[in-house]
Amino acid sequence: MPDSDYTPVPGASAAQNDLLRTIATKFATSDENLLSVANEVYTSIVNGLQTDDTDSQPESLPCRVSYVKSGITQDIRAAEDTDKIALGLTINTSAGWFKMASVRLHGNGQADEVNKQIFRMPRSGSSGGSSGLDTPAKLFEAAATHVAEFINSHGLDSTKQTLPLGVTIDLPLEETSKRGGRVVCGSRACSGMFGNVDIARSLDDHLAKQHLPVRVTATTNCAISTMVAAQRHFAHTCAALILNHGINAAYYERACEIPKIKGSELGNSPRALVAVNTELARFGEGSRALQPTMWDHRIDRESLNTGRHVFEKLVADKYLGEIVRNLITDFMDARLIFPRDADATMFSQPYSFFTSYMTIMDDSSEDLREVGDLLTAGFNVQASDVDRRIVRELCRIVAMRAARLVGAAVAGIVKRAGEAADESPAVVSISGQLTEMNQPYVRCTVDTAQRLAHEMQLPKPTFNVLGEDGYTVGAALASLSK
Repeated sequence: MPDSDYTPVPGASAAQNDLLRTIATKFATSDENLLSVANEVYTSIVNGLQTDDTDSQPESLPCRVSYVKSGITQDIRAAEDTDKIALGLTINTSAGWFKMASVRLHGNGQADEVNKQIFRMPRSGSSGGSSGLDTPAKLFEAAATHVAEFINSHGLDSTKQTLPLGVTIDLPLEETSKRGGRVVCGSRACSGMFGNVDIARSLDDHLAKQHLPVRVTATTNCAISTMVAAQRHFAHTCAALILNHGINAAYYERACEIPKIKGSELGNSPRALVAVNTELARFGEGSRALQPTMWDHRIDRESLNTGRHVFEKLVADKYLGEIVRNLITDFMDARLIFPRDADATMFSQPYSFFTSYMTIMDDSSEDLREVGDLLTAGFNVQASDVDRRIVRELCRIVAMRAARLVGAAVAGIVKRAGEAADESPAVVSISGQLTEMNQPYVRCTVDTAQRLAHEMQLPKPTFNVLGEDGYTVGAALASLSK
């Protein structure tokens, strides 16, 4: 059901409903528009397989080719008979933490033994409170220390085998070998953190200093490690979607169909299906299908990467709450919400309305108590029943627009993945924090992708949701790749 099917808020004034109707119309997404988005994503992937020079090809995604092959499932099954233990490490730069996982593989239908643990990145003593990991050495020293803590706390320090460690990261990654990779990032902060550093080699150096029986054997992006994790339970998985602070997607492509790696070791593998990290967040720069609103343009203009990552700013956790905050302040400026003497201090602070707050769109109680409690505790506002319903509706409008756009992008990816893998139907895995904090968003994403796939005459894709940290387990499994 499109957002333009607007239902007036009971008890609201004509002016309140008029503004809400205007917003709903601006955020509306027709199936025709969504099909255009799906086809643009498809074309951007095809173009991205041609060259790494995406600046010379505006309608393209980076599509970074991984050494991970779909045949990794065979390597994982082979490890079941050896009582193999694999480790996974996620470096989450946006949230400021490391996450560790160990996976002990079992065959004969037995469940794998999985242990997980989160470690916060240490903070510097600066007044700004920024992360103290401002150099590669500090980053990998801290990571190695936490690997040691994890091994000791889970009784893995007595193992007589060298433990393979898969590393996954939430940043653009160029894999330089079967085990190594370097972060590809244009921002000053990112280049200062990682520079031109090979992650596997640098982390191995610090693991050796702690005399740990651990060696990095794989380095991947989170989207690819999610796909690997899904394959453990859904063998025909051909694509993965990450719904986190940002957004990304990966899929399997025929190596011989990737012009930009022709003549390489991977490109000369005629039957190999290799993982491709699409860098979906980059979609939309120059898009004719996306239709950003004035509120989207405002957020883009005030961002640190104006004009870049357009799609991500419409759909990702980092921005959804900020879009809602801007809509609420427009209501406040028009004197159409909250008492006139309401404290506007908190609402005036950028990014003070967290995307996690948007779970209030699920509040179906008669008095919308959850919405009222949030506005009182988080923003010192005593909201009337009508105020609460307006805020809930704004959350729904923003979330559903985002979910439909993501569903359209997934349909485009499914189209390309189906051509590459000849799988029928396509199996898509979804992971990330939005999968746990906003179920309506996920359901709408899946429904939209399946509906558009039907209109594009594609087999109906099936979906599985791994939850927030599927990629850490996927990193451990990727470490077993031969």
